[in-house]
Amino acid sequence: MSRNRVIQTALAVVFLIYMLQAFSPLRLVGDGMDYLLQASSAADGSGFYVHGQKSMRPSGYPLLIVGLIKMGMGKPWAIVALNCFFLALGCLATYLISRKAFELKKEGASLVCLLTMLSFVIVRQAAQPLSDICFFGLSAICLLLIIQAEEHKENKWWVLGLAGVLLAFCIEVRTIGIALVPPFLWVLFGGTPTFSRIPDWTRKHRVACFGILLVAGSVMILAGRQALHSRYLQFNEPIFVNRGFARSLWANLTDHSKEWGEIILNLPVSKLPRGMAIPVQLLGLLALLIFSVVLWQQRKKFTVVLCYISAFSAIVLAYPWFDTRLWLPVLPFIFIYLFMALKGTVNATAFRTVIMTWCLVYALCGLAGLAYSTRLTFLSPESFAKTYGDGNLRAAYRVVYQGTAPNEKNANADAIYLLRRYR
Repeated sequence: MSRNRVIQTALAVVFLIYMLQAFSPLRLVGDGMDYLLQASSAADGSGFYVHGQKSMRPSGYPLLIVGLIKMGMGKPWAIVALNCFFLALGCLATYLISRKAFELKKEGASLVCLLTMLSFVIVRQAAQPLSDICFFGLSAICLLLIIQAEEHKENKWWVLGLAGVLLAFCIEVRTIGIALVPPFLWVLFGGTPTFSRIPDWTRKHRVACFGILLVAGSVMILAGRQALHSRYLQFNEPIFVNRGFARSLWANLTDHSKEWGEIILNLPVSKLPRGMAIPVQLLGLLALLIFSVVLWQQRKKFTVVLCYISAFSAIVLAYPWFDTRLWLPVLPFIFIYLFMALKGTVNATAFRTVIMTWCLVYALCGLAGLAYSTRLTFLSPESFAKTYGDGNLRAAYRVVYQGTAPNEKNANADAIYLLRRYR
């Protein structure tokens, strides 16, 4: 059996294990509660609100949940199935992008998809009502359509139109979908052939150039004013103000280095000994620096994917919180660019040895996480209430699954409501 066939068989097995999570009780987390409260309000005809207030989080994912509710499938198993569906779509689109944009062989493209599916970030979220996996699938398809539009000039406009509609929905699912706007505009205006002529054109049409810059500046000012009044910026503004510029840079570098350390190890820092935090950060910082260097080196061969990854990374690196799942939608491309960097610095034999060793350790960690998640799935409701999560919602699970007094101390009322509604 060929290595590609082995990898594809492993992909199918891993996906089937993901589908087993459909038997899990509802796995609530903070953001997931926000989404489900929005969906519940909208399904009841009251709009996408949380306790009568507009949420900071967009309503695209709650809209998908409303669709499930209206079809009579507003249950935990359907939420997991929705995640699995978009995970499969995202991996399929990633496979095609890997073949088209990076010219990977079938074996390499399949391996990237398998590593993506075994990431602890995806394993952890597969059974949770969060928008990240759905965004991964939608954004990967959108990126594939933009690449298709650039390659096939005869069908460019209708493919780009379809990509534009999908792009708008991606932004509504997760605001970071705006990272798809630069590659979309890149292809819309003709890509490399058009932008390479800009210097000569500006010298010949200085008045027109000034007018275009004036219009562009006005649009940017309006967009900036809109951003300043966004709920997202208002929520994070106190953090930036209290930290100041220098401390914000240091905090962001520390947090995002830790995120990258988790990505490379495929383990959350919380599961490692306390003394491992600094080594994980140093490993992540090294990986982040290598990633930045390889992106800079690729600038001369500017592509749609490079445009998307650059815009996405710039936005996430400015985010003032530690959260590894922010990188989930671009995990496959992180792997590819790091592979490219390593392949360009070591000989072929060393490259194969390092990659095979890392892939084996990475896969074992991912399988361990998937096994733990599957174990949670098949626990009794009472045991699940004791085991799941970090303990913040444990009282709410006890109220619903163990029948303890509804006035139990620290029981979250929203969690109780959602567990009963989506039980």
